[in-house]
This record gives sequence, structure tokens and C-alpha cells, in this order.
Amino acid sequence: MGCAELAWALAEARTREEVVRKALRLLEEKGVIRCGEAYWVGEDLRLFQMQACRAACPLVERSRHLAEAAARVGNPVVEDTLLALPVSPPGGKPLAILVLSLEAGQKPPEALGALLLLALKRTGLSQAARLLRAQEEERRRVGRELHDGVGSLLTAALLTLKVAERHPARLAEARERVAEALEEVRRLSRELRLPLLDDLGLQEALQRYLEEYRKNGLEVEARLEVPPLPKDKEVALFRVVQEALTNALRHARARKVRVALWAEGDRLFGLVEDDGEGFDPEKTPPSVGLLGMHERVQGLGGSLHLRSAPGEGTRVEFGVPL
Repeated sequence: MGCAELAWALAEARTREEVVRKALRLLEEKGVIRCGEAYWVGEDLRLFQMQACRAACPLVERSRHLAEAAARVGNPVVEDTLLALPVSPPGGKPLAILVLSLEAGQKPPEALGALLLLALKRTGLSQAARLLRAQEEERRRVGRELHDGVGSLLTAALLTLKVAERHPARLAEARERVAEALEEVRRLSRELRLPLLDDLGLQEALQRYLEEYRKNGLEVEARLEVPPLPKDKEVALFRVVQEALTNALRHARARKVRVALWAEGDRLFGLVEDDGEGFDPEKTPPSVGLLGMHERVQGLGGSLHLRSAPGEGTRVEFGVPL
């Protein structure tokens, strides 16, 4: 496997998750590795998983242990056919750790660490800017909903009340307008806060949420086997599934969607797949929603993959540590 091919692939990456995903995918396609995982190294050498295997395998059981060892010593750690490779600037602490399950007799390109370091530094600044833009866009969206939805309803109610001062028979109409505004506020509140999660937990909350999509005519196939989780993790995973379903219904014009959440070993895996219009991820700029999905899953130490093509639907897969 040539370093030029690897460098070309990494040059096209737009986020640090995409950097490691492209590197691991190319290494696998070229027969260098069976599979691989990746960790971002934070303060005090704390590891945040960026890329996780989506199925149980020997690497999954030993990955974090090897990554922690490589982070401590700052050098590659080898155990049988497993290799933990730190990505470090000269004389500095590791920025990331790749844990590779090597094919027999194979080894990664010598320049892999250096190429990854250059790509991660380049994408770090641009990713931070995109996330700031995404947060600002989300604030604008909520502002538009308040202005166009609640604001318009309250304005109509106020005008109706002014008329009712002279024509008391219009009071009933004014009450209806206020009730509509109140329901709109409650809808926005439900989107921003998730009372079902507080009361029922992630699995039951998703079941109830999917029922609403069925009522809208979407055919939903669900397999939900979710163990008890911390509340912050439940909220993040709910938002990821919620965004994927919103895209399937509003943008992809899907008629059928498949949703699955299940635990396997020390990981929780998820899938949202639709039969909608699909798109080309390489040619379509990442949306606010997609950036948010990546950020939430990454915040849990996991990774998210989106596969789509025009006319072939969209498949969102993710895996997070339990």
C-alpha cells in the first residue's frame, strides 16, 4: 500500500472522524488490517472513542487497554496481531490512538502516523468553525419557530381580543387562538426537553415516539433492546435517532424506516435505515442535524457512520461504549 494513496485519501477528509474513518477503510480495503478502532486523547490522557467496531470481535475486548498503554508510553504497543499506534507531534503527547487488528504478515505504512497528524491538525480548525456555525444555526431555527409559530399565533390572539372588546361574541375565537399558541409552545418545549425520557427511559420513550411516525403514515420496523443507561446518554441517543427519523420523513420522503438499538458486549449499537431518495455524502455539505448527530455520538466516546446514495436510501449506524 503506497503512502501517496493514503495521503490523497486523507486530504479529502473534512473532520477528524472522517480522517480516521478514511484511513481505517483504506487499510482494510488494501488487506493490511481486519478492522480498527480510534481514540481521541484528551486531558490527563483520557481517551474518547472516535471510531468503534460495529460488531463484537477480539479487537473490541482489548482495544481500550492497548490504547491506554500506547497513550502512557507514547510509542506503539504490539500484542499478538494487534497494534496500538499513537499519533503524536514531535516531543508532544499523543493526539489520537489507532488500534489495528493486522492481517497475518502485514504492517501499516511507515508514514501512517505522520500523515494522520497532518490531516488531524488541518481538520481540527475547520471542524471547530463548522460546529460553531451549526450551533448558531440551531439558535436561529428555534428563534424562527418562536417568531413564525408562537409569535404569529399570539399576534392573532391579541388582534382578536381587541375586536372582542367591542364584540364580546369574539371572545371564544380569542381563546382558541391563545390555546393554539400554548400548544405550539408545548410542542417546542417537548423538542427541547424530553419528558418521556424522564418518566419512561430511552426504550419506552422511543417506542412512543415511533408510534407518532406510524400515525403519519411511515412504516416503522423497530428492534429496541436497550439496557439502563445514564440520563445524559439516553438524551444524546434519543436526539441521534430523532434527527435521523426527521431526515427520513421530511427530506428523504421515505415510506419505510428500520430502527434498532441493541447491546453487544460492552457496546451499544444503533441503526436507522430508510428507503428514501438518498443523496451523495461526498457532494452534499454536512447539515446542522448531521453535525449534531456526529457530535453527540462522539461525546459519548463512539462513532457514527452514514451511508447513502441517490435513489438507494440512507443508513445511519453508530456504536458507543456502555
